[in-house]
Amino acid sequence: MPDNKPVFAKIIVAITEDWFLLSHFRPLIAELCQLAREVVVLTRDSGRLNEVGSLGVRTIALDYNRSSMNPVREAATIRQFSRILATEQPDVLHLIAMKPIVLGGFASAMAQVPHTVVHMTGLGFLAISPTAKARAARLVALAILRRVIARRSSWLVVENPEDLAFLKEGGVEPQDRVTILGGAGIDPDAFPELPEPSATFPIAAFVGRMILPKGVDVLMQAASLLQERGVPLAIELYGRSDDGNPEAIPSNVLTSWSDGVRTRWLGFTSDVAAIWRRAAIFVLPARSREGMPRALLEAAASARPLIVTDVPGCRHFVRNGVEGLIVPPADAKALADALENLARDPALRRKLGLAARARVLDGYTETDVRAGLARTYRALIASTHP
Repeated sequence: MPDNKPVFAKIIVAITEDWFLLSHFRPLIAELCQLAREVVVLTRDSGRLNEVGSLGVRTIALDYNRSSMNPVREAATIRQFSRILATEQPDVLHLIAMKPIVLGGFASAMAQVPHTVVHMTGLGFLAISPTAKARAARLVALAILRRVIARRSSWLVVENPEDLAFLKEGGVEPQDRVTILGGAGIDPDAFPELPEPSATFPIAAFVGRMILPKGVDVLMQAASLLQERGVPLAIELYGRSDDGNPEAIPSNVLTSWSDGVRTRWLGFTSDVAAIWRRAAIFVLPARSREGMPRALLEAAASARPLIVTDVPGCRHFVRNGVEGLIVPPADAKALADALENLARDPALRRKLGLAARARVLDGYTETDVRAGLARTYRALIASTHP
């Protein structure tokens, strides 16, 4: 089969939010457009569907109700999902993130879609939430995943080996039908190696959704400790308060954390590269597991040292003392110590930052991810048509 010829007639990509696709999955869409004559994106319309369409795909609006666990509402969404699939008749349904995976697992079986790609970008509530409702949802989600992945016509994509191990412990067994991608892929030219910023004192930046699992509140506790110690460091937060997430930090709380000088919440920015022209340190104090955070890869490509917690995803990329520093989750003192260490040592910042960029170039670029996706899709069709 020639590599430059489309393998499929139509691929549907199901993803929770249009903005999520635009921020993380442009390389995936570019590769799928090479693999299929038509790509359709099924996502919630937050007002950016036209931008998605400009990537060369057709769009269909579907609200997955990310924060809902209402069985009546979920059943209605599954019915709507399956009707769309029955009408569109795709060759492949590519499911990204937990809600589309769970709902699409039902819908694809009802519509008898020939091939399914389950693309885990992190495990979310499946692995971390302790509530009774979440535990029940976890059992349902794992049962659906087991059924979908058991089909020879399915393929599993994960972003780190620990997520794969977790799923296998839950009975999800893809056998050899699995790919580990280096996240969503980074363009190293868009995030070039940067020199140390010229500033009165260094800035440590957090980039991501303002939700409790990301540990933003722990970072603010560490910031208070650093101020008490007189450490010359500022903390900047970049990202929106994710209203669709039940663990979102309200904007009024984020505003109350900002003193405008040493701690600032600057909201969402589309120019992430500009952050790393002014910030000297990346920090992600996640309480729980990550997939492969794009923000981390962007900072690493920019030659910024990384401070992360000892959780899956983060520790897969960062080696303590090589690309950055690793601290225990939910430990404000340890986080403050790591921040102080880098704030006071520009030579160490440079050494770790250069190692971080080198690691990105070894398997985490857009080219690497697109090649992995191409291999996945060709292996998918070979697994059912030997």
